[in-house]
Amino acid sequence: MTKGMMRRAARPTLALLLAGVSMPALAQESAAEAADAETVDGTDIVVTAQKRSERLQDVPIAVSAIGGDSLERQRVTQADELAGKIVNLQLTSTVGDNTPIFALRGVSMSDYSLNQASPVATYYDEVYKGNFAFLGVAMYDLERVEVLRGPQGTLYGKNTTGGAVNLISRTPVLGDTEGYLNLGYGNYDRYEANGAVSVPLGETLAARVAFTFARADGWFKNQLPDEPDLASVREYGIRGSLLFEPSAGARFVLRASTSYQNPRNYGIYAQPETVNRPGLGRREIEANVTDRRRART
Repeated sequence: MTKGMMRRAARPTLALLLAGVSMPALAQESAAEAADAETVDGTDIVVTAQKRSERLQDVPIAVSAIGGDSLERQRVTQADELAGKIVNLQLTSTVGDNTPIFALRGVSMSDYSLNQASPVATYYDEVYKGNFAFLGVAMYDLERVEVLRGPQGTLYGKNTTGGAVNLISRTPVLGDTEGYLNLGYGNYDRYEANGAVSVPLGETLAARVAFTFARADGWFKNQLPDEPDLASVREYGIRGSLLFEPSAGARFVLRASTSYQNPRNYGIYAQPETVNRPGLGRREIEANVTDRRRART
């Protein structure tokens, strides 16, 4: 069974939507869908792939974009899941969820050490995440995701031979109060919640707070006595944003965020003869290395 199939098996089966807010929608460009991806419901898709706001169809580079609403509808909650949504984007993940080593146009890295920088750069709100372990809990309250096929060294500097992945979170909204809250429960005793609220603080100032939380038991059953199951979920993230727009030509955004992950990963340290021992099921393992992977950003 593939890793994607295993993840889907642990997805929540029941979700309760308490309130929602519409944001820019889907724009996934491919050879067959390029014409349809330029507009959604008659609205132009605006991207900042060239460090300025442009309509997607006016950008003279190979770029794909997915809007925040589409990410929510498709339940994309981890950066690892982007590989199934973006044409030509692939990844490997050797130390657990939300630590993707991206590959674009066949360019990636074969060294999986945590102190290496990938040739496909990841930017979170224009902040360079040189190490794939720095990404943390990234996929919540996003405005859009942009993937640029490389090389992109002219605008994005080093480590963009393969391309660049831009994760762009939602900004506060002037003049209106809006928000949403999603609650979910699923198999493997999974609990999750995410939401955001944006409030105006005056005519030129607004604030937004967003959060996410998830907890689930492991779906990789450990057959050793007194050893915990693996591939559990323990994570949360919170982000605050402040928007100051004194005039039509000036816009300042200040963001602060933190996230924490504390899961038990599946048996990446187990010996092959132990993992593949006859009699073990497809989601069973015998692993005596069950330490938690702690990651704080």
